[in-house]
Amino acid sequence: MVNRKIWVVPTMRGVIVPDPNSCSGCGGCELVCSLFHEGECNPTLARIHVSREVFTGENTPEVCKQCPCPECLSACPVEAIKIDEKTGAIVIVEEDCTGCEKCMAACLFNEKKTILRFNPEKNVAIKCDLCGGEPQCVRVCPHGALKYVKMEEA
Repeated sequence: MVNRKIWVVPTMRGVIVPDPNSCSGCGGCELVCSLFHEGECNPTLARIHVSREVFTGENTPEVCKQCPCPECLSACPVEAIKIDEKTGAIVIVEEDCTGCEKCMAACLFNEKKTILRFNPEKNVAIKCDLCGGEPQCVRVCPHGALKYVKMEEA
């Protein structure tokens, strides 16, 4: 029998809610995210990903759902995933992350590896941390395809 911790996240947090019908696929959210977190415009280092279907023209922003019982947090063997006290967001503390990728495998929504990603330059997993409560992707989206909603409003 495996002994796992079960975490229940406080309800005071927010979540980014994407609207695929409004997304143009411009990628501004990916660029601002990587610039804010990594200091460079590199969509592969963004914590948000726009899945683009070339033939249908459908664009779907994919971002961490900030689960109430996050499997990623439970799966981390070194407890590098924490709950941010200010925002309630599930965050990865890069200094503590060993790059084992167990969180990526545990996430129920990460089958395409777009919700939790891996930064090979730093050898750490990365995911949305809600930018300290002011998500930059929401701020720059020209079509309103991303909304930041407090959980009690969702």
